[in-house]
Amino acid sequence: MRHRETFRSSRCRLIAGALACFSQAVAAQDGVLGTGGIRGIVRDSIGQAIIGAQIAISGSRLIVETDDSGRFELAKVRPGMLTLKFRRLGFQPDTVELVVLAGKTIPLDVTLARLNVSLTPVVITGRSDLKGWREGFYHRKTIGAGHYFTAADIDKRNPRLLSDMFRGVPGVTVQPSRGMIRNALRFRGKGGCAPLTVLDGTPLAAAEFDIDLITPFSVAAVELYPGSIVPPQFTVAPGIGRRTCGAVVIWSKHPERRPKASAPNVGSAASEIARLVDNRQIFTAAQVDITARQDSARPVRPAYPDDLFDAQVNGAVMVEFIVTETGAVDPDRISIVSATHPGFVDAVRAALQAAVYSPAVRGGYPVHQYVQHEFHFVADAGAKRKK
Repeated sequence: MRHRETFRSSRCRLIAGALACFSQAVAAQDGVLGTGGIRGIVRDSIGQAIIGAQIAISGSRLIVETDDSGRFELAKVRPGMLTLKFRRLGFQPDTVELVVLAGKTIPLDVTLARLNVSLTPVVITGRSDLKGWREGFYHRKTIGAGHYFTAADIDKRNPRLLSDMFRGVPGVTVQPSRGMIRNALRFRGKGGCAPLTVLDGTPLAAAEFDIDLITPFSVAAVELYPGSIVPPQFTVAPGIGRRTCGAVVIWSKHPERRPKASAPNVGSAASEIARLVDNRQIFTAAQVDITARQDSARPVRPAYPDDLFDAQVNGAVMVEFIVTETGAVDPDRISIVSATHPGFVDAVRAALQAAVYSPAVRGGYPVHQYVQHEFHFVADAGAKRKK
């Protein structure tokens, strides 16, 4: 374990000389006794910031946690010798002794050694891992018969209405309307025909659909086919049959289940999980007969974020959660341990909402188990998505 503290003199690190250093520092402040502080960061052995690490002062009830960048701060600390205790599930705890000087903020860099408690890491390589509607979307995008927008494209444009995304697309006209539809889409030029709208793979009613009823930021992807080449599954309208005026295909974001709002004075998901482990309300891998593991028939495969894949950004997320006795993931207790980019965090959280694991077994019965799982995102340059 390595600790790097900055003091006015290296002699202040020696316990034997600590009180002498402290007295000299106080005297240098013209006899004014105030408070000091500690500001630091907690990392793992490879230098990755640890989120949700708990820092406690020995003899005090005060506990703080590291933020999303692994940083913490203790302010208004009474001067003198202190013992700080660092803890994070999945890492070897550690203790640091230091002297706090009045009017000074001490920088502190702490490294915690990771314990081998995580499941086998999952590697997501981008396009080769696409499932569901994304698989077909990117296959058609590679062929390039239409025009394609992803959620990242929508975020960059920041449109007020979804129809704003289609302005300037060759073969598409957005016409203001005085009727029920605010902005009518017309393919094949002004005065052309109305396209068929397909939502999540299902063609909507034959009547023209108001595209602006859909909120832009609820959309995961859009396919536009204003020409004569339209995938056959997007050409048939309910009650009419085959349509020949192209199609607008919209794939929506599926709403994620959000954790319940914490009650007053209730800590983070990380501290709640630690409390449950301490009280033996959930078990660790060392406390069960058969550990929780991935269900080989239903592996957890987060979607590679479009913008990060297109930019060929690699990354990793370490996440902790509770696998219940049914194999489901407790959605209200998902805690990020470390992450290289927030975009990967969202992808992992979304995948875990519907994830199913094989539950742990203790004494012949399935039980709740605390687990850590690591996800590596490796962009497959050989299968880079076509713009």
